[in-house]
Amino acid sequence: MVFAGPSGYNCYAPEGLLNIRERMMNLQRKTLLVCLVCAAAFFGILSPLYAGETGKDSLYVSPEWLKENRDKVVLIDARPKSLYDKGHIPGAVNAEWTYFANMKGQPGTPGWGDIYPRETLAKRIGALGVNGKKPVVVYCDPGGWGQDGWIVWILRLSGITDARMLEGGFSAWRAAGGEVSTTPKKPKAVAFSIQSFQGGYNVTTPWLREKLDEVVVIDARTPFEYQGARIFQEKRGGHIPGAINIPFDSVFLEDQTLKEPEELRKFFGRYGLSVNDEIIVYDTAGVRSAYLVMVLRMAGFEKARNYDSAFQEWAGNMELNVIEGDKPGKPAPKAVEPPDDTGGTSGGKTAPESSGESTS
Repeated sequence: MVFAGPSGYNCYAPEGLLNIRERMMNLQRKTLLVCLVCAAAFFGILSPLYAGETGKDSLYVSPEWLKENRDKVVLIDARPKSLYDKGHIPGAVNAEWTYFANMKGQPGTPGWGDIYPRETLAKRIGALGVNGKKPVVVYCDPGGWGQDGWIVWILRLSGITDARMLEGGFSAWRAAGGEVSTTPKKPKAVAFSIQSFQGGYNVTTPWLREKLDEVVVIDARTPFEYQGARIFQEKRGGHIPGAINIPFDSVFLEDQTLKEPEELRKFFGRYGLSVNDEIIVYDTAGVRSAYLVMVLRMAGFEKARNYDSAFQEWAGNMELNVIEGDKPGKPAPKAVEPPDDTGGTSGGKTAPESSGESTS
């Protein structure tokens, strides 16, 4: 090979030098390819299960995928035990939504229906055979309360990113010719810990009370409940002031599979939602709302959070307003500190003024 030397004269490269140079270039190309593959795997691009929170594949697996990967995941049946006993996907352990929640006391009292504290919740998750490393797939029956979404929300909150739902649930599994077993699966407990709950998934009653006029609030219940019906021992009927009603099951098609992300974005946009909004979702006890939160995040509304204490706790606190009827209403104005005689503030707070809406 002839090339121009530094003084302008033609030079001849030895054949061995050319071979070495070619080998080095091939090595560099291979190294770059390996780096790209590792980066893709790290960010979930090539992951067969989890690829962040946006996009349908981030939240669901198909029956066909589960058939091929059933032995590679922890499978949780979120249906009532009576249905689980009649038939379930082989290898699935059973955990109803109440398995993860504090059911002591009465509906409406603080803490009732809330997820357990970190230490207790971690033990219960580990008791199902979930170690935080092996992917988890949760399923339920379509047409219910979205208990599978509730469990996925809890797992994500607890730091388990590789958690998804079976799209179409148990019905889709059977329709696809999936195996069914009536033999219960006894889970093998494993060690699992929650160092801290992941931020951006849950809010409390005091937080929502303070931020009510700064966030978009969605009521995921039926219009009947939103308007004032009391079905689950609620202390009062109605909805949180300012909340708009988007029933959680409105995100499904007729076959109970989820609408596509682009269609969902248009659907939520008709309610005035923006992907930049800070969105708080609630229902009666946090189950349906948890499902809707996961769908919102999957569709690109990444600031959606669940109000787990839900309407039960809000309605049970007589200091908090509720609105009856089909209109959202408005939050009561925040209390202000009146000026004192010196031109400062008195240090106390006045009672909130009436919002002018119908409350109870």
